[in-house]
Amino acid sequence: MKKVSIPNRRQKLKIVDTFIDVMCTRESFLMIGHQNPDEDCVASMVAFSLLMTKFHRDQAIVLNRENWDKFPYLLSIAKYNSIRVIGSPEEIGDEYDTVIAFDTPKPDMLDFYIDLKPLFSRDEILVMEIDHHLEADGEYIGNEGYRLVDDASSTCELIGYLAVKLEKKRHIVKEFGIGEIFSRNFVLSIVTGMVGDSKMGQFLKSRREKRYYRYFSRLFNKMLIRKTDKDSGNFSSIEDILSELEKLSGEEESCCLDFMKYKKAKGPMAWITLNEDESSPIIERYDMDIIVTVAKYTANLLAEESGYVSLVSFYDPPGKSDLIQLRMRRSQNFKTLDLREVIASLGITNGGGHEGAVGFRVPRGEVEDFPAFIDGIVAGTVKMVVLD
Repeated sequence: MKKVSIPNRRQKLKIVDTFIDVMCTRESFLMIGHQNPDEDCVASMVAFSLLMTKFHRDQAIVLNRENWDKFPYLLSIAKYNSIRVIGSPEEIGDEYDTVIAFDTPKPDMLDFYIDLKPLFSRDEILVMEIDHHLEADGEYIGNEGYRLVDDASSTCELIGYLAVKLEKKRHIVKEFGIGEIFSRNFVLSIVTGMVGDSKMGQFLKSRREKRYYRYFSRLFNKMLIRKTDKDSGNFSSIEDILSELEKLSGEEESCCLDFMKYKKAKGPMAWITLNEDESSPIIERYDMDIIVTVAKYTANLLAEESGYVSLVSFYDPPGKSDLIQLRMRRSQNFKTLDLREVIASLGITNGGGHEGAVGFRVPRGEVEDFPAFIDGIVAGTVKMVVLD
């Protein structure tokens, strides 16, 4: 079933109340996100887990161990708050009564999805979902009535919305002895997800998204500044977090230089598209996590350089998948084109994202002429940019 926005405020509040009721009554929670997670995915799992600690519930986060070094301070928050992080399928276990999926467009994109399917199929397990992806190939994961899925700058924004409503339920706060909902670590997690997904609101399109983003970012920024010792060396503002997220390691910088050798630009687009032969030496030299990070980073660079839209692509290693990976980004100063409409116009169904950034995949067996395939994407995108 295609994901759609929640039709009205009344329905959204009803879903939030359902989530709060579950937090008050269920006992053990497993938090899961998507493969190759980004900041919003991991931050949303950490933020919700922090809320659950206030209800004294058992919880664990599923995050493939190979991704742990990408999110050091978020995992430090989890460790500091005694939140268990599961790094492999063997560690998952079956002691949960509730599973919550975060920031994931459809079931088969979940981390360790095959291993989790038996857990999902158990009658006593409640499956819930919090997500902001609304796209053509999106598919609900949570049980009906337990889906906080709506237009938002990020999944973390939706958790922030839930927390604001929870704070107003004074009888629940009193019953569970909750001293403070908006702790520094909770605020830091929420801000990290919002900033990471929208680059401080630069890639938002609708008035509603911009309004909610401004409200929550200002609210959380004020809280973060108030709760941080200026001399501690910790993050004290949204700008500090964005700066940290945009840093590249030495190996990432080297990989970025290898990508940039293939840069092309024409009119309103700039692109880096590596064919199979060009992808091979990069795949041999760098880990896939580094390549994915650099693909996102160079897409951001090229989007701002062109002033409109960028495209970055590479071939997956044959042993990993038979897919060609592609990513598009929109410049922060170009607001009139929804990139989800671009991939829909190209007839591509395996992919999605939000207005300002999309990722999509194509089986290599369906691409006989790679240069012609890329030329078609560029020409189609340029046409839509000009039309807008």
